[in-house]
Amino acid sequence: MTLTTALSTALTGLDVARRSLQVTANNIANVNTEGYVRKELEQSSLVLDGRGMGAKARDVERITDRFLTNELRRQRSVLAKDSVLAKGLRDAQNGLFGRPGDDGGGLQTRLSELATALQTFSLQPEKTASRTDVLGAVSDFLDRIETSGELVQKLRYDTDQRIAGVVAEINSDILALDQINEEFARGIPTAELEDQRDRLLESLAEKLDITVVSLERNTIAVYARGGTPLLEYSPRQLVYSPAAQVAADTPFDAIEVYDVSQLDEDTGEPLAGETGITLVSGGSSPSTSITGGELKGLLELRDSRLPQLAGQFDELAELTRFALNEAHNAATAYPPPTSLTGTNETAAAAYDAATRSGTAYLSVIDRSTGDTVTTVAIDMSDDSATLVANLSTALAAYGTVTLTGDGPLAIDLGTYGIAISEGDSSITVTDADGRTRDYGFSHYFGLNDLVVKTGDEATSLAVNPTLEADPTLLAAGRLEVDTSVPAGTLGGAGDNRGALGLIDALERKLDTLTQGALPGRSTSMRDYAIDMVAVQAQAVDRLQTAADASESLVADLEFRRSSVSGVNLDEEMSRLVLYQQAYTASARVLTTTSELFDELMNLAR
Repeated sequence: MTLTTALSTALTGLDVARRSLQVTANNIANVNTEGYVRKELEQSSLVLDGRGMGAKARDVERITDRFLTNELRRQRSVLAKDSVLAKGLRDAQNGLFGRPGDDGGGLQTRLSELATALQTFSLQPEKTASRTDVLGAVSDFLDRIETSGELVQKLRYDTDQRIAGVVAEINSDILALDQINEEFARGIPTAELEDQRDRLLESLAEKLDITVVSLERNTIAVYARGGTPLLEYSPRQLVYSPAAQVAADTPFDAIEVYDVSQLDEDTGEPLAGETGITLVSGGSSPSTSITGGELKGLLELRDSRLPQLAGQFDELAELTRFALNEAHNAATAYPPPTSLTGTNETAAAAYDAATRSGTAYLSVIDRSTGDTVTTVAIDMSDDSATLVANLSTALAAYGTVTLTGDGPLAIDLGTYGIAISEGDSSITVTDADGRTRDYGFSHYFGLNDLVVKTGDEATSLAVNPTLEADPTLLAAGRLEVDTSVPAGTLGGAGDNRGALGLIDALERKLDTLTQGALPGRSTSMRDYAIDMVAVQAQAVDRLQTAADASESLVADLEFRRSSVSGVNLDEEMSRLVLYQQAYTASARVLTTTSELFDELMNLAR
């Protein structure tokens, strides 16, 4: 080996050692940097004409396990979805049913207060205070149902706004990945850029499940589950407009994917005539092929979990309205009211089409004595026009009976009181949702309803304003009828049979529709409310368990990846010493070679 060769070899050794020291120093500096992947300098022997000429520094290599990286990315999608669902339903549970340990305000608390008020009312039916307490408890319970229904839709609105925010974050990640693709395409691949790209891919995977495909020159393509392209040779952008307001039947816009060339640069909206690829369909029941990530969790929360909760509150509202009104229409106040106006404004047509049977009874009462003046039998086999005509004729000496159009039915007896017994009257009606209910005469027309609807939503309920204005009209007694005459008798101010009927209404079993995890069955409003709370708690527990399991799996994968890709300070310090020694040795070779050159030069003199 010539001195020139030795000098050249020493110089390559210095260069390799210097670059190795630089890489190691960078590893040590980033020991606590999240997402940093340990680097090593690749080196090889430099051979010229079959002779070793030192060492050659090659590329900086990232020490990573591709399988672990891909699996961790996939599990992050699962964790993000599970976490969103668990938190979303937990927040809904706390808002709708009250937090564990709350001393008031929850659904079960309001129902318990109603039961207590009704119990007191049954013991003191003649006292105004007990009537007022019942009306207040009913109002509080109905308010809780209504505000809960509104809160569910508010939660859906908030979730929809979060979906729009996640879409914007996805678009930002895609554009950042495209910029890195451009860097690689220009021939400047660096390990640091790959670290940055991996962090962006992890961020994107937390929002929706993705597939990453390697392309030429170290660039990548990214696809959503189902094959929808998010990044190929040009970036795509998701376009979504959140709803201005959300109700039970609100149709949502689709989430479409467009190439950036299809979008207006200023507004980000699609250019005229451009069509995108549907990632999430629109309408009131959207569908999508994505199965993981925050976006999927939010979509499931908005379109499935929360609507199921809303359906359960609708069902509870229907049970409550029917059961309480059935009981109150079967009862009468003392002294009885002089007029009754039904709440069913479309009664006549549905009455004529319904299956009807039996007889109800109406007694005209002297309000000063409580005595019965006369009792009229009301035949359910008559059509609505005949029924009203016969009733009007029978009561002509005392007042008027009117049915305006389809409804409501109104009875006004001037100074006389009205007391009604449902008898064995039966009017069977199937509603638009498929529930079949049997009504009595007064209940069907809503002549003595305790609960009335205040809006289009099933949960929009309130205490009948007539009762709120005059609590003495809250029915505590009942009309007893001797059907052979017929002749009716009131029980007086202490009669509590109507109040006991309201207590029984809490346990009145009715058929329900399937709503989410609550199957259709025969149940009472009390049991349904209890089941709602229990089922929701179970759902939150299951989702939290799934989220905890996903979090543990992600933590395990991160630990495994860290053992491969993470920076071990002790190991790096050992390498630092090794490269320092190599650098010193190469420098020593260089110094020795230089001294030999000097000696040769001196000999030449």
